[in-house]
Amino acid sequence: MTAARRLAAGGLAMAALAFTSLPGYAAAKKTAPAPKPAAPAPAKPAILPPQIFQVTPVKVNPTTQPNIIILGQHLTPASTVQVGGRLATTVESTDTYHMLVKLPENLAQGSYFIEVTNEAGSATASDALVIDGPGTRPTNLQLLTGGGLLLLLVLLMRLARTPGLA
Repeated sequence: MTAARRLAAGGLAMAALAFTSLPGYAAAKKTAPAPKPAAPAPAKPAILPPQIFQVTPVKVNPTTQPNIIILGQHLTPASTVQVGGRLATTVESTDTYHMLVKLPENLAQGSYFIEVTNEAGSATASDALVIDGPGTRPTNLQLLTGGGLLLLLVLLMRLARTPGLA
């Protein structure tokens, strides 16, 4: 009987050992890691309506100076510019604070409002753009005549200052 008790006691000890080490084996078992939650996509900055602070120059002759600069905020590369309701061409827009714009062709003399539109809205410049008439360049004959008169005046002044002629 003692051998049977020892066998039963040993069997119980083995069973107890097996049941106590079972959680350790379960924890050591390799399991697939839980998937990490996806990082939220970076939020795009909100596009705000444009603002116009200044238009340079305010008075322009399109034949000699066909471009203007618009200073403001929220001037995106996708912004469009209209001068008096006519679409202008954006030459350069490197940041959100300035734009270089080519005026529309064949603008008549007068005042025109400038409007900038982007995805969020539009803004109109407080000062109107004044288109000056085509400038008249002097002809070669006019330049020669003016130079000749200037030379004649210099000679007359020299003669007037020469002693002994009077």
